[in-house]
Amino acid sequence: MGTGLYGADPEDLREFARELLRAQNVLLSVRSELSSCITSTLRWEGPDAFVFRHAWQSSYAPVIGRTAAMLSDTARMLTAQACEQDTASS
Repeated sequence: MGTGLYGADPEDLREFARELLRAQNVLLSVRSELSSCITSTLRWEGPDAFVFRHAWQSSYAPVIGRTAAMLSDTARMLTAQACEQDTASS
């Protein structure tokens, strides 16, 4: 077998995990800003406003939250895999 890399570069995995966590923070920040605007700042009344606010609270905002959680879970998994790669390579 050659001396090439087999598996993943642990530091690349860790950097990707950090990028995923940054993306998670951006998503959560955007969700928070939008929620604030939709629930308190936005001056919009009527049935369409009610439907949209309900959809935001019951569907859209939770989807953003679940996506952020998946990014965090994936970052944690990548960090663990980087540690396993370090162990396997030593």
